[in-house]
Amino acid sequence: MIDVRKRYTLKNERLFDGVIALLLLAGIALLALNGPFSSVRSIRLVTFVLFTLPIAIAVVCYVRVVPAVSILEIAGLIVWTYAVVQGVGVAAYFLFGGQIASYPGEMAEFWNFVTLYLLTVAVSAGLYTIGATQDNRPLIKWGLVALLPVGQLVAYGVYALV
Repeated sequence: MIDVRKRYTLKNERLFDGVIALLLLAGIALLALNGPFSSVRSIRLVTFVLFTLPIAIAVVCYVRVVPAVSILEIAGLIVWTYAVVQGVGVAAYFLFGGQIASYPGEMAEFWNFVTLYLLTVAVSAGLYTIGATQDNRPLIKWGLVALLPVGQLVAYGVYALV
């Protein structure tokens, strides 16, 4: 039986750096495959890249920096990030309005998706990495993790302006 509260020490930073780079480039490549000049146009692929890959990248960034981590902690971060990205996405749609009335074209749509993907990764991975460095101060650590909705709302606001 696995003890979910046991904290594991993972110290292979080069492996985590490679996984982070691979996930980041895989997201951009999948968006490009789904983008202009492609016969494959799937909203499921876009949804996967915009809502799942940033969660994976943020959690890998967190695990890379934190001295010791438990399975329960990782599961909590995954659930929290998924709920925030989905919930703030809906709230941002109503706050900043929907897309423009006319279709901007395939290339503009591609760049919009890439911008949103990179902003989501920057906010979630950045806050989780900074929070992981504060392991000896749990209030600051989890406070930074709790700031994810605010950061994600700012990312959607910047995305709406671009």
